[in-house]
Amino acid sequence: MRQRAFTLVELIVVVAIMGMGLSLFLGINYRQREAFRWRTNLREIQVFLKVARSYAVLERRSNSCSFNFKTRTFSEKLRGRKVVLTAAAELKLSAEQQVELDALDQDQSAAETDSDSDKPDAELVLITFFADGGAAGGALEVASGRRNAVLAVDALTGAIELSEQVADAGTE
Repeated sequence: MRQRAFTLVELIVVVAIMGMGLSLFLGINYRQREAFRWRTNLREIQVFLKVARSYAVLERRSNSCSFNFKTRTFSEKLRGRKVVLTAAAELKLSAEQQVELDALDQDQSAAETDSDSDKPDAELVLITFFADGGAAGGALEVASGRRNAVLAVDALTGAIELSEQVADAGTE
């Protein structure tokens, strides 16, 4: 009488297939978590800007939103609220903002030399919201790897629009 059982080769093949499936799942899951963190941080910044605009309208005063490159935080003047930019993300500046940052950096280095970091401690004002609901206008560009997002602020209405792009793997 013969017993039915799996051979060692069959068991090895099944374990190998399960291992490949698990590694594929974990890789996809990791990328989804990174994308989720990225989108969450972008939405936090978008909500931060919307609330800063609301504070300007409610208090009938201008509200400046600035960015500190050393602490990687956005802050607003009226209430002192802050939002931290994730470590993987980078704020890209326009040409005018870069000139202003360089001027701030030169002023700071003239006042005191900080050899610990190459990033300035000064805060750069990026967007100002006015009491009438308008804004100084402009856009904030945030990038992380292949991901790129633009938070555009309409000068007339102060509306904040988020547009996100992911570069194709073949375009890198």
